[in-house]
Amino acid sequence: MKKNLDKIIEHKSLLIFAGGAITAIAAKKILESDAARKFCTKTAAKVMQLQDEAEETFLNIKEDAEDIRHDAQNEKKKEIQNI
Repeated sequence: MKKNLDKIIEHKSLLIFAGGAITAIAAKKILESDAARKFCTKTAAKVMQLQDEAEETFLNIKEDAEDIRHDAQNEKKKEIQNI
């Protein structure tokens, strides 16, 4: 038993390489399937939609902050004029 384990450990690099090659081949077959392509397309579309929504939200927050700053400046000017 120990002899077999030693042989496996001795060829560890070869086993890792073979495992990687098998994984790459399996992944290629999976990604070439229509179901995987549809899933990836839908996922990418959703991510792009979320990005657009995030950009729109950021712009709204930025505009609100600019409005608040402008209102604060006007308030400051009014206070200075009343003194």
